[in-house]
Amino acid sequence: MDSVETLLGLAQSDDFSERARAGTELSQFAGSDTVDQALLELLLDDDNTSPVQDTADALIKRGDRAALRPFAAAWHRADSAKDNTHLTEITDYLYGATSYGLWLDSTDPQRKGLRTVLATLLEDQDEAVRKGADSLLGTLPGAR
Repeated sequence: MDSVETLLGLAQSDDFSERARAGTELSQFAGSDTVDQALLELLLDDDNTSPVQDTADALIKRGDRAALRPFAAAWHRADSAKDNTHLTEITDYLYGATSYGLWLDSTDPQRKGLRTVLATLLEDQDEAVRKGADSLLGTLPGAR
């Protein structure tokens, strides 16, 4: 595994596959402002959807509050820009990752549950995280 500094550098690479790898590995370090900002940028990658998908899947697989904070913020930003075709495509990838998370929830009794963790974000200090979590909860199958 690379150091966080190396991964942050890869997150800025011109090579989409390096950005995708960085997103997957940086997901392990979610919870610091610097890493969360890099994850948010990867989740909203405007050059290629591979970093979006790989980062989203890794965060959802981790499934805890720290991982879902940048995910919810990205959801809010992408979902709020409905007139932007690229961001609509990103929303589709993020939604696909939530389906993966719901499947993991159903197969792993150790997981707290995507809905449960998202609900803890409704009181987050960051407005984008709160709004993203609220919107995600309303979108998920079996929603409130």
